[in-house]
Amino acid sequence: MDTNNVINKVQKLLNVFYVQQKAASSVTKCWKWNINEFTNNQVNHKYAVLILNRTISQKQEFIKKIWNNATLRIAVDGGMVHWEKFVNNLPVNDQRTMKLPDLITGDFDSITEDVLEKYKKKGCKAIHTPDQDHTDFTKALKELNNYCIDNEIQMDHVIAIAQSSGRIDQIIGNIQTLYLVREERLLHPETKMYIMSDDSLTWLLSPGDHIIDIPEESRRVKGCWCALIPVGEVCESVTTNGLKWNLDNQQLKFGRLVSTSNTFDGSEQVKIKCSHTLVWAMEIPSLTNVHSDKENC
Repeated sequence: MDTNNVINKVQKLLNVFYVQQKAASSVTKCWKWNINEFTNNQVNHKYAVLILNRTISQKQEFIKKIWNNATLRIAVDGGMVHWEKFVNNLPVNDQRTMKLPDLITGDFDSITEDVLEKYKKKGCKAIHTPDQDHTDFTKALKELNNYCIDNEIQMDHVIAIAQSSGRIDQIIGNIQTLYLVREERLLHPETKMYIMSDDSLTWLLSPGDHIIDIPEESRRVKGCWCALIPVGEVCESVTTNGLKWNLDNQQLKFGRLVSTSNTFDGSEQVKIKCSHTLVWAMEIPSLTNVHSDKENC
């Protein structure tokens, strides 16, 4: 065997592999975000809904539909208590149509024992997750992923009904969970994770190009806000189109520039190109009843 020929062939193969890997890494990924599916309650995909331990502030009709139409419904610890309060405030006929949670998860330090036992007797599966290294939100997503694996289901979307006001440590904890979804693969890589709080929706934008369909109400109601926030790292380059105050290959960094209290320019889509991960949050007025004082454009 000619050793030199073998070495040359191996080197050529390695060179080809290197070129292929370099080409693959240079391809910019593009994500499409159709938020109108949620605002119009027309989600035609498999999705899961989680109720975290916060008051449910969205409109009753919206929560009824997005909950009942979900592929999987999860109440997270004290979220079970808030879900029960929400249901008890509905008209009697609507109470009967509300589906029960499929799973109740958490370390169970917030749910009352009588509520837990009540719904276990009704057939809800309770999963105790005592690990204190992660939040109940994070652990609930792990159980969601286990459910999907066991039942060979891939969720297209996961929506957590939470709260972005009050304790800042819990707000940051929820954002941390968004990062853990990606970094620790808590969910399938193609599953999109959202946090819904009052009248807003928040999610992560990974490095690459993003096209976000903006609901008409967010474009029409004057003063609807949106934000691009670098969390955990500097975003060296951000370019946007469709915002009132667009960014042009600019750096976002705490201590320098952070794009908060931005708004929309009326375009049907916002386009964002980012070099590093950003938190994107936006207002969707119709989710709650607190916008009567805002003007239509």
